[in-house]
Amino acid sequence: MEIKIAARNMKLEDDLREYAEKKVGRLFKYLNNISSVKLELIEEKTKSRQPVFGAQVTINVNGFLMRGEQKKDNPRAAIDAVNDVMERLIDKYKKRYSVSKAHDSIRTQSEEEAPPVEQPQHVYKRKSFIVKPMNIEQAVEQMEFLGHDFFLFVSDVDNSINVVYRRKDGKYGLIQPEFA
Repeated sequence: MEIKIAARNMKLEDDLREYAEKKVGRLFKYLNNISSVKLELIEEKTKSRQPVFGAQVTINVNGFLMRGEQKKDNPRAAIDAVNDVMERLIDKYKKRYSVSKAHDSIRTQSEEEAPPVEQPQHVYKRKSFIVKPMNIEQAVEQMEFLGHDFFLFVSDVDNSINVVYRRKDGKYGLIQPEFA
């Protein structure tokens, strides 16, 4: 159980770090097998000179990711708000997967990480993540829990790379590439 806390555009004071660790650490009592938690605190400058503080939490539950984000006028309020969002997501996850206390999840994850790759100048941000075989329904659920409009996954049927996405009409689409 690991909690990583990062700050962007602000200094992370010790008292705020302790507050964040205490608040976010409470998520472990709702779900036993959380692999890691990442909290990112961001101070955003606004035109009104009043800063806005964002808090984004990403939870890894044996390879299943959940993410929540909230913005408030102070960092502690943002942490409280995002913690509430994560508690609701964990509850939704537990109901959907019929999680028991003895065995919190049906998923497993390899801890291997991809080696660092040099990033070209025109690439704004690079992300890497472990992909594992899943069916289309699981991929849609993972996309929903992350709050994304698309999700790349490996098909459990044929180990091909696929993408599910949310269409403008609210329905879902599936991209299955074919190699030439």
